[in-house]
Amino acid sequence: MWIAASTHDGEEQQVLQAFDEVLEAVPDSLLVLVPRHPERSQSVAALARRFGHVTVMRSESPSTCAGAGVFIGDTMGELPLFYAASDVAFVGGSLVPEGGHNMLEPAALGIPVLFGPHVHDVAEISERLAEAGAGRRVADKRALASAVVEYLHDANLRHVAGQRGREFVEQNRGALGLVMALIDQLITPATAQPAESPS
Repeated sequence: MWIAASTHDGEEQQVLQAFDEVLEAVPDSLLVLVPRHPERSQSVAALARRFGHVTVMRSESPSTCAGAGVFIGDTMGELPLFYAASDVAFVGGSLVPEGGHNMLEPAALGIPVLFGPHVHDVAEISERLAEAGAGRRVADKRALASAVVEYLHDANLRHVAGQRGREFVEQNRGALGLVMALIDQLITPATAQPAESPS
């Protein structure tokens, strides 16, 4: 099971094309597709069906996903659950020039993270995840398919990348507190005025 999360218009088609290639190597795989904007879910589901995939919607409360190829996450607040149930995560807004989205959420859950070339909004995080071995940049839909297949075929590779993602997030927790402490140190001396001595 792999997830493509926070996807945008024009990106789902690339993800579904990649999924066709994934299915050739891993025929029983399931794609969880979660559009960035839930109001687009019906059109995304229609697109998946045009690709020939049996598609179910989370909001329809399916009793099983047996026989389904694509599961559309069209509810609010459940993305962490979908990430946790997946083996590999592609974070959207990155195969199209949207700038990318939050990659720390799947990394914190120990899921290998894939992302496209358009990550200007999360450039430092994406670079550091890649350096840590927790994430991987894919150039296009073909590279996405190849990376997904590699991770799905190799449980050890998934485990190592996932562990590195967890460690990366843990090592960088508390950054806000550190920044606020530094700001406090800079502001306090400037605002503290010495008491005037009596004349």
